[in-house]
Amino acid sequence: MKLLIVSVAAIICFCGCKPSTKHLVGDYKLERFEENGKYYVIDLDDPPGGGIFDGTVEQLGWDQSWILARVTRLYHGDTNGWYVLDLKTKQVLGPIQESDLKTNSDWMKIVRRDPEQVFSGK
Repeated sequence: MKLLIVSVAAIICFCGCKPSTKHLVGDYKLERFEENGKYYVIDLDDPPGGGIFDGTVEQLGWDQSWILARVTRLYHGDTNGWYVLDLKTKQVLGPIQESDLKTNSDWMKIVRRDPEQVFSGK
């Protein structure tokens, strides 16, 4: 009987539950918190918290070398804006000016989307 209950619960969750993470690149994922509807970029090797950008993600894009994110920082004394993760060095740069995103030859090629679009696959 317990096996039947566990099996039914697993099937319901598998078919009806929305995933809370979406793989981006390498060890990085976009995580959605159902409690507050916010999104964070997380590194599977790091402890939970505000994610690699120490804030919620409002828009993002990525390729094999970079993750770009427009971030609202958790600590209100920190500057909100665009931050960039160099995937080779694992170093976060920013805040970055919007004009730099448009003139940097690597960053300008990266398509940026809302987190909701990433989860829906659009």
